[in-house]
Amino acid sequence: MKTRSWTRTVVAAVLALSLAAALRPASAWALKAGDPFPHFAAPDLTGAMVDTKALGKKVIFIEFWSIYCSSCVQQMPHVAKLHDKYKDQGLQCIGIDMDVYGAARVKKFLDGLDFKVPYPNVIDAKMQLKALLGVSILPTTIVADTSGKVVLFHIGYKPGYEKELEEKIVKLLPGK
Repeated sequence: MKTRSWTRTVVAAVLALSLAAALRPASAWALKAGDPFPHFAAPDLTGAMVDTKALGKKVIFIEFWSIYCSSCVQQMPHVAKLHDKYKDQGLQCIGIDMDVYGAARVKKFLDGLDFKVPYPNVIDAKMQLKALLGVSILPTTIVADTSGKVVLFHIGYKPGYEKELEEKIVKLLPGK
């Protein structure tokens, strides 16, 4: 009897801790402004390695997204415009797709959009980058400055936000 009671107590404690962890706000794990950006290397959809440490003194713009996230897809053309407009001034955008369906399906999705996605996209099917960068909700945008510090951790998208985002990016670019 004592063993059964002890087992129930342990199971109840584990469930309580699991529930507490699940109910903990996402921001508790999220990067915050001023945190060092945790660099990573991962292959993009073409097989080329995307290594954020090798980007040197660029502003790094990370966009976590999914095929099934309508807000993510709404934000993508704006990220593409930012990339095209400021890539020669020191901005590097990187998309991180959270789907588990593989590169072929994600490539097909991107090719079917009515705009071009000119920046590299990696697939985080094993959720390693999500864990590394503290992402729990899509879309999530993370921006790191040229010194390697996080300056923005933003969850969500609403039309019009891209203007505010561009203003922040412009202030971070080298020489500004």
